Amino acid sequence: MKRKILCLAISLVVSVVMLSGCSGNKTEEPSKEKHLVWGETQAVTSLDPSIDWQGWFTVRYAITETLFKLDKELVPTPWLAESYENVDENTWKIIIKDNIKFSNGNMLTSDMVAENLKKIGNVNKRATVFADATYEVSENMITIRTAQPYPTLINDLCDPYASIVDLDATEDFDKAPIGTGPYMVTNMVEKTTIDLAANENYWDKKPNIQTVQVKFVTDTDTLSMALQSGEVDVAMNLTSDSKAVFEADEAYKIEEISTSRAYFMYYNLDTINDMAIRRAISMSIDKEQMKEFLFEGSITPAVGAFPMDTAYGGKNLKKTTYDIQEAKKVLDEAGYKDSNGDGILEKNDKPLNLRIVTYKRLKNDAIATELQSKLKEIGINAEVMVHDNSDFFKAGEFDIGIYSIVTTPVGDPQAFLTTTFASDGITNFGHYKNAEVDELLASLIREFDSSKRAEIALEIQQKAMDEYVFDNIGFVNMAMYMKSNITGLAPHPSDYYQMNATMDIN
Repeated sequence: MKRKILCLAISLVVSVVMLSGCSGNKTEEPSKEKHLVWGETQAVTSLDPSIDWQGWFTVRYAITETLFKLDKELVPTPWLAESYENVDENTWKIIIKDNIKFSNGNMLTSDMVAENLKKIGNVNKRATVFADATYEVSENMITIRTAQPYPTLINDLCDPYASIVDLDATEDFDKAPIGTGPYMVTNMVEKTTIDLAANENYWDKKPNIQTVQVKFVTDTDTLSMALQSGEVDVAMNLTSDSKAVFEADEAYKIEEISTSRAYFMYYNLDTINDMAIRRAISMSIDKEQMKEFLFEGSITPAVGAFPMDTAYGGKNLKKTTYDIQEAKKVLDEAGYKDSNGDGILEKNDKPLNLRIVTYKRLKNDAIATELQSKLKEIGINAEVMVHDNSDFFKAGEFDIGIYSIVTTPVGDPQAFLTTTFASDGITNFGHYKNAEVDELLASLIREFDSSKRAEIALEIQQKAMDEYVFDNIGFVNMAMYMKSNITGLAPHPSDYYQMNATMDIN
């Protein structure tokens, strides 16, 4: 009897196995979660998009999104918004897309959009137009009425400060804002790492990569080695020195595009109040030589604040020509002499000593060193100081300050010109004051005609250039260095569209 039972049991097992084989069903192993390590040089102290420029990071890391975004031609296109209508000079109606959820599952509403815009208007000095506006909301539409005519409202809604966050549910805006992007924050260690997880409620395409860690490495050489060792999968903001190494290795690839990120140079007018000095310095900058020998062709030499081919760009401006001998002559005629033969010019027994100050970003420090060498040729002694961040600008602790900045962040010149050259501009680090420029800026803010806006923008730049208020070394070609098995990543001319739901590891 036992023998029969045993034989029956074996027969049943064999039958089950055979049936399984005939059905074609195989036991599938659970798919392995994909994890990406993103190397970044610019450390983050806060992820609250309403504060200063922090929104750039939340958009870069696909945590938050805005109503509109810039395409590759720097033209605003709908993102969280479906469409808009410019009713009159003060009134804009915006339709919000249906069925968009925050990463916590809460629905995006027009009321929440309005509350976000009110907040940024009160928090961010660049967004005061939203503080002064009035709002009317319906089920999927928001009507914005500005206090004054404001032609760039849709452009401003592309700025990452206008990221839409779940204000009611977010408990820690600095470390874990709840946005609508394809990724959500799971942990943040200030200036060290940010851990991200795929947003399962994302309204668009489901993210291909389940988890991402952003790792901050302030030194570009160290970041380059981290990519080579496999410690990171993607490296941002490497210098052109690393290019040849990765181009020669099939295990890596480089995605590159020309951007409006400038190596912008401020003169501190409080400390260099003699325009002859500023003029001589600008005349001693050989931008073409820097392009070839310092950047290996990875920048475009600049004239003015904006890319050459824009309607308000450098092709329409009168530039300062590189001429060392003429620079020496300018200083001589202004009364600067080398009376003791030490190679440094003096005036009124005061030697011409300056501070070139910058911070660790791209090739800022290399530019400072090259400029130091050029100034020595014309009799100016310059000390180079390199900080970890750009706080020294606000403190005014520089004579020449080198800044890495995107000059067309919303596809229009107004924002940069206003913050940089207005007497009360928040990035007017050179302390420039010109009543005529302030009047031109006021007219630019009211002008809706694009050709007239370009004319005004050019006039503002030319006035500032004629007074040698600033200089611009060139525009950066932004590059993403990555392992060759990564797809779906490409740099954008505006610099802050980077991570996305379609990026993948194959």
